[in-house]
Amino acid sequence: MGMPDVDVKVAENVANLIQPIRDDLMSGAAEIALRAITVYQSVLSGEQKSPEQLKSNLTFTAKTLIDAQPAMAPLFHLGNDILMAIENGQTVEDIQNRCTNALTQFEKTLCASASTIADIAYDLIDPGELIFAYSFSSTVVSALLNARARGRFFRVVCTEARPSMEGRKLASRLASGGIEVIHTFDNAMGLVLGNCSAAFMGCDCIARPGVVNKVGSWMLAVACRELNVPLYALSGTEKFVTDERLFEFEKHERPGVEVWDNTPKGVAVLNQQFDLVPFNLLTGLVTEKGILKEVDIEPYVSNVTVHRALTLAAI
Repeated sequence: MGMPDVDVKVAENVANLIQPIRDDLMSGAAEIALRAITVYQSVLSGEQKSPEQLKSNLTFTAKTLIDAQPAMAPLFHLGNDILMAIENGQTVEDIQNRCTNALTQFEKTLCASASTIADIAYDLIDPGELIFAYSFSSTVVSALLNARARGRFFRVVCTEARPSMEGRKLASRLASGGIEVIHTFDNAMGLVLGNCSAAFMGCDCIARPGVVNKVGSWMLAVACRELNVPLYALSGTEKFVTDERLFEFEKHERPGVEVWDNTPKGVAVLNQQFDLVPFNLLTGLVTEKGILKEVDIEPYVSNVTVHRALTLAAI
């Protein structure tokens, strides 16, 4: 006998809770994953009719969260960890406990990973130099603020990261942490990048073809290559996915009106939010396991086990 359909009230509640996550164009993948934890907690706190119904509700939640932000690997891994954990749960209480433990472990891992990455990145930030940072990544923010808190003085230059302008969020967060920030528009990247000793970016998912991050990352990578500026992607290993899932980011096309309102007749606006940076354009991938090169990633990609409900065929 298969699992029952998702409870209608649960589905409506989950859809409402997830809508702000679906609409969020400002936050990084890890930040969004931490917010997603509260969605699962809401499902767990509701009245449960049966173990099978709870499993069905949690499966629906996982799928809906992944669909909301298909480029965000931590959302996939969070859902995958939960479904793996509850697979053999026999009672409602057992499933609730297994899910809660999975949520707690995932949150601890994310926070510990960011802290370790920040310590590794510290040595990549030269005293008194200018560091380029692109878009918004909580991992990059943590690394830069950690370096400043440890007494390293440096400045950061960043651009707007159109069309969502999350570069402004980055600039504000860094400035509030005591870092001097120079902010400009994306087209001026080439004017400032050559003065930087290193460039940092986050990433949303990683597989053999490269790393996926906010659109504009590929241009940054090419510019860094031309100007001989080291480019590091900062990411926990929870962002590794299978090669097939990596390209789910191509589904994330936003309404053109976000780029240009009231477009003239005959003008179609492309609003893709993510692009792919191949490893040959990166100096290194800074993870909690150390600074990885392309030759180092195979074990992380090949060891991804996907719950049957979250295979691309099932979704």
